[in-house]
Amino acid sequence: MSRSILSQIGPRRLVAVLVSTCALAAGGALALTGTASASGTPATPHSHACSDATLNGTYTYAYGGSLVTSGVSAPVATSGFDRFNGAGTSKGLTTFVDNGVVENNNTPDTSAYKVHHNCTGTIVFNIAGSIAHFNIYLSPSGRSFSIIETDPGSVETGTETRVS
Repeated sequence: MSRSILSQIGPRRLVAVLVSTCALAAGGALALTGTASASGTPATPHSHACSDATLNGTYTYAYGGSLVTSGVSAPVATSGFDRFNGAGTSKGLTTFVDNGVVENNNTPDTSAYKVHHNCTGTIVFNIAGSIAHFNIYLSPSGRSFSIIETDPGSVETGTETRVS
């Protein structure tokens, strides 16, 4: 969305749009992992098991969302690529824009990640000393995964797709 469109959306509507975006991301994550059983057992994709090795190769991504400070939200966007080694770490480049201001422009990043048998996991990015925590939901093939930030005050979600 352009800045002119965002400035025309009132605060309540912007929050509604962001909540809708998060709901869609959560729905996509459920679609990737299946549904949980009534017994509380974590969902697992049918006849597939994931591990750190499931994330292997170069992935491109785009995330969108907002940062909330003192009850005021500002739009954010992140884009770049990550090279996952299949052994729990990655390196990449990222560009981060906060409320129209470029804060990182093709900045190197690193990560540490853990993928569980049920194709869920966590990833922690270090971008120029700034740490960000995410939950991830992988396709059993490892071709793509949904991601959502879990840091307080951050509402950012997206998808990473393997390109090589």
